[in-house]
Amino acid sequence: MQQAFGLTDHDLRFIADVVGGDAGDPAEAPAVLRAREDLLDVMLEDDRLVERLLGEENVLLRVSPRFVFTVLLRRVVRDLRNQPYTLERTPAETIAVFDAPHVRRFIAEPAMWDYLVRLLTSFLRNEAVTVFVRAHGRVVRRRFSTSSLEDMMRFADLVDHGEAPWLFRRIADIALFQSGVFPDSLRWARAQRGPAARARALPPTVETYEEHGRRFYRLAASQPEAGEEGPVLASLAEEFSTARKSLALLSDRYLRWTRLPWFEAPGA
Repeated sequence: MQQAFGLTDHDLRFIADVVGGDAGDPAEAPAVLRAREDLLDVMLEDDRLVERLLGEENVLLRVSPRFVFTVLLRRVVRDLRNQPYTLERTPAETIAVFDAPHVRRFIAEPAMWDYLVRLLTSFLRNEAVTVFVRAHGRVVRRRFSTSSLEDMMRFADLVDHGEAPWLFRRIADIALFQSGVFPDSLRWARAQRGPAARARALPPTVETYEEHGRRFYRLAASQPEAGEEGPVLASLAEEFSTARKSLALLSDRYLRWTRLPWFEAPGA
């Protein structure tokens, strides 16, 4: 884990302001908390942080995205300590599955927790990649959204082999993020009719996204460039549904019911 969990000075001052109250000088909070990660670890569990993060409209102007998802994912881990089951929703019914201890252990592992925090922050803004390609004897410009599974798969077909490793991971991240945080967007896409629906190369279902997520995490893990992250990527390929459930819990409990515009829903 990075020093002080990779948080900024602004994050640490925010923690001191919300949790520390009148104790100490806020200007000194970053130095104190960086020297006392044991104290910081306890303060990050404080209920008042979640209340402020979810209730303050402009909170993302005060703290880093990493801090937001650090606190909220830790809260999901804590929630799972207090219940033996999770809920799985299907179009027909909601099923209780007694796998909460497994989900908690999976996301509480430091390397996995850190990866999921970084994944979530990467979707706060939708970006596009523009390339020029030759088609039918002329050069045309094509734009690919870095939040669209289909766009990134099409883009991967155009780039050199050396560019592929980061794309493998991005494709898998999109599949995990959208099926976990925005499963409703897949159901909405399935309900579409007309040219937009027929143009889709991939069926917009959780099962399809899971299949591609597992495949591309496996490909990303097998690349030499994966380095120390390889085991995390391999674990995501093996435990994709567990990772998806952890993001669904985060979305259902702490993102979905707020008015805060955490993400722009990516195109299905």
